[in-house]
Amino acid sequence: MIPKASIVCVTYTRRDLALRCIKSCVEQDYPELEIVVVVNPSGDGTEEAMSQAFPHIKVIRTHKNIGLFPALNLAIANTTGDYIMTVDDDAYFLDHNAITHLVAEFQREPRLGAVTCNLEGPYETPIYGSDRYIEVFTTGFTMVPRQVYTEWVGYYPGLFFIDAGETYICTRLWELGRPVKRLEKVRMYHERAMPGRLDQNRKFHELRDQILCVMMRYPWYLVPLSLFSKWYKSLFQQLRAGRFWTWIHAWFSAFCHLPEALRFRIPVSWRTQKFLWRLRKKIISDLPL
Repeated sequence: MIPKASIVCVTYTRRDLALRCIKSCVEQDYPELEIVVVVNPSGDGTEEAMSQAFPHIKVIRTHKNIGLFPALNLAIANTTGDYIMTVDDDAYFLDHNAITHLVAEFQREPRLGAVTCNLEGPYETPIYGSDRYIEVFTTGFTMVPRQVYTEWVGYYPGLFFIDAGETYICTRLWELGRPVKRLEKVRMYHERAMPGRLDQNRKFHELRDQILCVMMRYPWYLVPLSLFSKWYKSLFQQLRAGRFWTWIHAWFSAFCHLPEALRFRIPVSWRTQKFLWRLRKKIISDLPL
């Protein structure tokens, strides 16, 4: 029996790019495939255009921009696939057999927790030569088994708006002995469209999400040093960008949401943390069984 795969996409203010993305999904050759798109409304006609161009896919419209990870939770909850592939609205598959190869990798290596694509584009650095294990995937180019959300890790915390969800998932997967792998021959093109990326509200959420993730996943003895490093680096980054009040707001908001973040706290072990640091510095193409 062929496993069913679900593709989920969240889009906001990028109608034409999202249409191109979903077109590449529809053209995949995998026989058991469903597609769910969540539209955070922006008034650009994305929902209408999507439903008209692809009447057989499921389109869900939120009442406001609820953020990437809450919208992904909504999309995932409306899927039925054994494997769930998340795609960014400003990316698209370069080959028609990408989903087939991603699913096949899970069949070949059942212990995997996630497989992610090789990215091409103006701001991406593709890998060459072989597949490799990576510390953390990028959400919009990655397939995971459904059990990641239903058994192994859980859905993304609603506290995360636009960032840190990948770290939250991947650290737990590695702790459980579920590797994260990038496949060289499964390619996606990432436009990395600028609309929304430089928005001050987005920068606030990115910093706040990262702070909260430290509290959820880092061992207690690493939390003070990690927070101090983030405090110091983010201060100078926001000052250079003229966003000092964004910096103040993000840290204050993180402090206010600390009790809620601690309810999600399952820190990784020192052994896992050391291995993840190693992955940042060294290319690893094979792991012992």
